[in-house]
Amino acid sequence: MLLVNNPGTWDPQVVPRLLLHAEWHGCTFADLIFPFFLFAVGMAMPFSDAKRRAAGVPFWKSLLVAARRALLLYLLGAFLKSALIHEPVLHFGILQRIGVLYFAAFLLLRLSERWQAGMAVALLFVWWGIMMFVQGPGVIPGSFERDVNAAQYLDSFILAPEDKETIVSIIPGLSTVLFGVLLGRGLMRIKEQTMVMQTLLVAGIGGLVVGLIWDLVVPLNKILWSSSFAVFTAGWACLVFLLFYWIAEVKKISWLSFPFVVYGMNAIALYMATGLCVRWVMLTWKVPWQEGTISLTGFVYRTFAAWTSPTIGSLLYSLMIIGVGWLLCYWMYRRRLFLKV
Repeated sequence: MLLVNNPGTWDPQVVPRLLLHAEWHGCTFADLIFPFFLFAVGMAMPFSDAKRRAAGVPFWKSLLVAARRALLLYLLGAFLKSALIHEPVLHFGILQRIGVLYFAAFLLLRLSERWQAGMAVALLFVWWGIMMFVQGPGVIPGSFERDVNAAQYLDSFILAPEDKETIVSIIPGLSTVLFGVLLGRGLMRIKEQTMVMQTLLVAGIGGLVVGLIWDLVVPLNKILWSSSFAVFTAGWACLVFLLFYWIAEVKKISWLSFPFVVYGMNAIALYMATGLCVRWVMLTWKVPWQEGTISLTGFVYRTFAAWTSPTIGSLLYSLMIIGVGWLLCYWMYRRRLFLKV
């Protein structure tokens, strides 16, 4: 997400294609990142809940912890959004959506796997039904095109015009989290590594195939979080997790997995620190440039671009942000400073 969110320039002619979101329909590498976050949230939930239950923590206390965590995520996301536009807002954003979907999934966490699977699938069809049958001024029922679909029409009553993600997309977004929950519960039962990898492989390929077939009727679309998109990205999440599982658990290649462990132990701190650094330092501070001034971001990007090319310069700027963030996380890791929500 840091790689995608922090290019040296937002010029679509310069930014590497893989790091750009699909303009509307379709799915690029950048479009996979946020679904992976939600899927990972779901996967972790059964493990953390099992620890609380083993420790004898009553459900009402776990519910309060989940509510506090969801609220903090929302407020942290709102703080980042406010820092960007320099005024206090409570608009939706990445952390806000994670907080809301985390809490919604927590409420369903202790249902049986059959109920969770049924609800995950049902929510996809609920979203589809909204898109097919809701009517309103300027809406074309059954359309998935920009500005004439039911989701954006319903959002217009709730969201600020600049918000890109839709409120209606929370419905299939919850399915994404529940898919992660189901896989997490399955992995808690399966102990044999070959079975784990087979399960991940079958689930991954199945998600891709179903998603691509569904794409023939309901286009892949991140902004709408279409049903096909939710299934397709869940399939990719299983395959990517299979790769990391093979590296960390099967082959135990510690030198390759360690950098990700450092990131993961302070993921929220990293996201907040880099976000604020870019907003308050890199984009705000001005330095002399030619006959005027330019932001620090612009100066670093243009310097990299002058050494290489505009595209590579943009990528190098992103990698610089990631590298600085890793050094911060490594410093915290060495001092056992782990900030969690």
